[in-house]
Amino acid sequence: MNSLLATSSISAPLLGVMAATLFGISALPAKRGLLFVNAETGCLITMATTWIVCLLLGPLWMRTEDWFTAGFWVFALAGLIHPYLSMYASLEALKRAGTTVASTLAATAPFFSTLGAVVLLGEDLTIVVALATVGIVAGVMVLTFDGHRMARVIRVALIFASIAAVIRGSTHVIGKWGLDLLPNPFMATFVAFSVGLICMTIFFRLRHGHLPRDLPTDGVKYFVYSGLCIAFAIISMYGALMLGRVVMISPIIASYPVFTLLSVWVVRAERISGQLVMGVLMVTAGVVIIALVGGAA
Repeated sequence: MNSLLATSSISAPLLGVMAATLFGISALPAKRGLLFVNAETGCLITMATTWIVCLLLGPLWMRTEDWFTAGFWVFALAGLIHPYLSMYASLEALKRAGTTVASTLAATAPFFSTLGAVVLLGEDLTIVVALATVGIVAGVMVLTFDGHRMARVIRVALIFASIAAVIRGSTHVIGKWGLDLLPNPFMATFVAFSVGLICMTIFFRLRHGHLPRDLPTDGVKYFVYSGLCIAFAIISMYGALMLGRVVMISPIIASYPVFTLLSVWVVRAERISGQLVMGVLMVTAGVVIIALVGGAA
């Protein structure tokens, strides 16, 4: 399946859009699931679901030689921060400040990933891509900014959302480095989530004195739904990073709040506001520009 991905006509920007779409949709069941279980339990269910998906798909992608590469250890170490810390921080921000406010700060992730890609990976950043990145981040902030609730962000969610943004940005850089050594998005996801699941299980056991028990069916159900979206989002993200550059892929993936809000609008039939239209247009323009420039590069 990996060779098929590498030789197919599917483009890195398209995989990035797929990842953003799935990340955006995953926030809906996750937010619902937090009504029934805490963030740590939600992380465990989501990670376990993603891990099981990769395991079930194992016959399609698993190769013996991948276990003995330097990239294996890169993703094993990466699993200590993503998904372990990043997912926990994201869910805490989601629970404390809500979907839209948390997304405002999370949208800054491309700045960290772009800086890391230029400094550590030696990638070139053109003026056009830089401006498009700023446009995407600004568009997401236009979409999600709520002045009446920013005080609440400063009080309870700033740290969690900022940590999540920094980790997500660094994950793209580490992921690109690892994929150069281990060009297998499925293996990358499997290894990172194996380590993350182990770390989260230990953390939960130490903090609560026991593993999750007597879980509400609704809580499990919603986080399984979220985990299914996350599984294919992460695989798509690593596929995009394998085929493309961080400075091109990271801002596209950061557009995921657009899909969260559009999903909310579809489900709840909310009114389309001028703010929503402006934000979507800004983000869409940025993604299209990066896709065109990246495709021509």
